[in-house]
Amino acid sequence: MKAMLVKSPEGLRGSTPADQDAWARFARKLEVMKPGTCLRMEWSRPRNGPHHRRLFALLQVVAESTEVYDTPEKALVAVKLAAGYCDDAIDPRTGNTVPVLRSIRYEAMDQKTFERFYAAAFDAVLQVILPAMDRATLQRLIAMVEEGWA
Repeated sequence: MKAMLVKSPEGLRGSTPADQDAWARFARKLEVMKPGTCLRMEWSRPRNGPHHRRLFALLQVVAESTEVYDTPEKALVAVKLAAGYCDDAIDPRTGNTVPVLRSIRYEAMDQKTFERFYAAAFDAVLQVILPAMDRATLQRLIAMVEEGWA
């Protein structure tokens, strides 16, 4: 079960009706759980949602502005590589160094780390992927994508 919860004066509540339903089901299971039953939990504090969507707007701009990285998924790989958001590994077959992309999942990075990644990604797009585009144009295109999603 995954659910986004919000602390309210009454306690934890789901942030959407679906999240509230999942949280209520979980709370009921806790009530009937027998002593000695094990439960594994993970929790994280989510990042700024609008900032996360801005990254995907940036990726959409890259996808629409290039032929090689024509989907947001391909754009994300290119942006991570261009921003250096990867670790080096040794290919056991060739002995060559290959990049291993790092994750941007909510669980993999907090908001402060995401802000640094976004700044590096934005700069990498301007310097490596779309070098003919200026900063103001890229910001304007990102805003247009975000407005289209609203």
